Amino acid sequence: MGKSRLIRPLSVGMVCLGLFFSGLVRAEFQPFVSGTQYDGAVEEAVAASRERLVEEGFEVVGDYAPTEGVRVLAVTSDALLETAARSPRGGYGAVLSVAFEGDGGITRISYMNPQYLAHGYRLESDNEPVFLAMASALGATGYFGAEPISSANLRTYQYGFGLETFSDAVALGSFGSFDQARDGIARRADSGDLGTDLVYRVRIPGKRQEVFGVAMQADDPNANGAALVQSVDKDAPRGYAFLPYPVLLDGSAAETLNLRFRMALFFPDLPMMGGDASFFKLRSAPDAINSLLLDVVDGKVYQEERSSGGFGSF
Repeated sequence: MGKSRLIRPLSVGMVCLGLFFSGLVRAEFQPFVSGTQYDGAVEEAVAASRERLVEEGFEVVGDYAPTEGVRVLAVTSDALLETAARSPRGGYGAVLSVAFEGDGGITRISYMNPQYLAHGYRLESDNEPVFLAMASALGATGYFGAEPISSANLRTYQYGFGLETFSDAVALGSFGSFDQARDGIARRADSGDLGTDLVYRVRIPGKRQEVFGVAMQADDPNANGAALVQSVDKDAPRGYAFLPYPVLLDGSAAETLNLRFRMALFFPDLPMMGGDASFFKLRSAPDAINSLLLDVVDGKVYQEERSSGGFGSF
């Protein structure tokens, strides 16, 4: 492993002080955080960042390449797991993604904003300590992805009237038992037969709840994670930390977040129609993803609800 070229902060306290003076600690939030740029190849940046993350108390639970020149690490921590255990459907907030994007000899590092995620997924924490630990490990040079949104608006987020919220999960099926479900989902997601891979699986402590990170790599661009990000985000750094896609097993029932909520949450400034990128152009994606994840889970669906037309249909 080559010598790290990431700037190492002296302490979490100094990081916090620097963030306050730079305006990076605030009462409104944006989806993604830009880390300190790495002067070198993606593979070197990933190796150096792994060390930093472990030093700050994170565990790397997944690693995959959604497209050429991009790597995504999935990380969790005791703080994230504790919050997930205290929060209804908290498994969605148990894992953060870190994206590494090669760009002409440098690597741009970005990660899902822990505080944005905490409010968007209605967690019983604001994740500020997690944000500070991530900033200490990877740097925090700015935010991107949207105009700032208040915590109150994030906790009730809805892109438009009639569209899904965090409460409107997609039911993916039920099983006879929790153990049967968790083993079956992991096996099918990682089988290679469906255009998916299993990036991570994380058990929520003290609960019959487990979250799976599914890499969507189907030929259909409507059910391909990298293609979805590229269709809405044209300039580096792109929001690859949106990936992979979560499946939550709660008891013996599995679910996921509707794309019309989750993608709108992380790309809320994207227009409904017009221009090179819009949600209307993704109108077939919600059903394609739901179908893919229904195949992955393969549970018994008592009432399968499919949308009638995706983004742009009310």
